[in-house]
Amino acid sequence: MPADNLPVAQSPQTLSVSDSTNNKELITDPQSLKIALATKLKTMTGVHGEFLFPCVPSMLQEYLQTLVGLLNLLGQNPTPEHIDNLRQLIEKGISEGFRLSSHARLIVSYQLAEANKGLAGGITINTKVHVESLSDKYQTWPQTRPEPLFGSHPDAKVMAVASQLGKPENVPVLDVGAGTGRNSLPLAKLGHSVDAIELTPIFAEKLTEAVKAENLSIKVIQGDILDPLLRMRAANYKLAIASEVLSHFRYSDQVRLFLAKMCDCLPSGGLLLFSAFLAVDNYQPDNFAREMSDISWCYIITRDELNSAMEGLPLEMISDESVIEYEQNHLPKEAWPPTGWFLSWATGRDLFPIQQNPPMELRWLLLKRR
Repeated sequence: MPADNLPVAQSPQTLSVSDSTNNKELITDPQSLKIALATKLKTMTGVHGEFLFPCVPSMLQEYLQTLVGLLNLLGQNPTPEHIDNLRQLIEKGISEGFRLSSHARLIVSYQLAEANKGLAGGITINTKVHVESLSDKYQTWPQTRPEPLFGSHPDAKVMAVASQLGKPENVPVLDVGAGTGRNSLPLAKLGHSVDAIELTPIFAEKLTEAVKAENLSIKVIQGDILDPLLRMRAANYKLAIASEVLSHFRYSDQVRLFLAKMCDCLPSGGLLLFSAFLAVDNYQPDNFAREMSDISWCYIITRDELNSAMEGLPLEMISDESVIEYEQNHLPKEAWPPTGWFLSWATGRDLFPIQQNPPMELRWLLLKRR
């Protein structure tokens, strides 16, 4: 996005050279001379820097206080009018950034208004919104994170549910958010026909390479499950899975859209298994918590919101279990935890970095289409 800028009030003006030549008084007072030297030093002092603020609208006042504190520290003494203008500039940026992406950052840069006058010439503040999509963020993972990115074994719950549905060759599976194939590849090796949807191009490429190398029955589809134009085969899959996908959602309408699309692709009796962060029953997240859960890949859903998203859809809840408890009890010991970040993330401590139990947890939800 284009940058916005705001000139901030300059430091108080000092006596100019032309004025001082008309003053015949000789000054030798050390304190007065020290003030004059400090003024000269200020004209020779430069400063520049930037803040990268997550675009969290609820943090408007805190961001404003940070910047006003900086300006006061630099001796700029912004007026109420300047502070109000700065507030509008920040509010515009973080609101627009949050609307565009949960990974947007408001870049606030500050520099001298007039380089030859140093701090005495004032400070100019510029803002710019830097937007990254979820796909952009994940695109760098293969270069910045060790393999396996999401774990070396498939989800124990996924494999258990699939095994209960009959012979693999008779149980086609839809894997939403398949990643590099942690669940798709083992399912296909058992004989399941798998359609794998993956948002991130580099993950879809890696999965495609693995499919070709092992000659497996997996159709890889690069796309966004929330895209209304992305259609799956109607009433085709006996099992649809979405592991660690809903944590990236942002609104309850997206949960509703996801469930509705799953209903379209499942026949009567088909199962939908997905993981989601559910709030504990007595916790109602405020706007700040919701916005932070959004940008932290921990989207919180209350059970009331989940029930509302399911309302009117031909779905019934079969089970609701802790992901941590189930996977720890059923995965091989060498596969637990799946990754170094999993426990902190799944317990909600990525969002709430506290020793106590956060008021949310990653849950396995198993639904049946009527």
